[in-house]
Amino acid sequence: MNRFEKELEVFAKSKHQGHDEMMKSFEKWGSDLEEIISKIENVNSSFFKQISGKMGEAERWFAKKEKQFDGFFRHFP
Repeated sequence: MNRFEKELEVFAKSKHQGHDEMMKSFEKWGSDLEEIISKIENVNSSFFKQISGKMGEAERWFAKKEKQFDGFFRHFP
């Protein structure tokens, strides 16, 4: 094998190694992102379970306030 072939082989190996490192980093980023998304989904689920029983209460309060504001704004054309 001549010097050019050896240099070409070294170059190809370094490119392959760089690609492998980039792919490992990308895969780690993907798994970290999935973990974070899972945590967010769990927090959201917990939050919605906590407030689900109180949604009717909140809807009634907003409906009452809407009626009050409607009556209030009728006085100001």
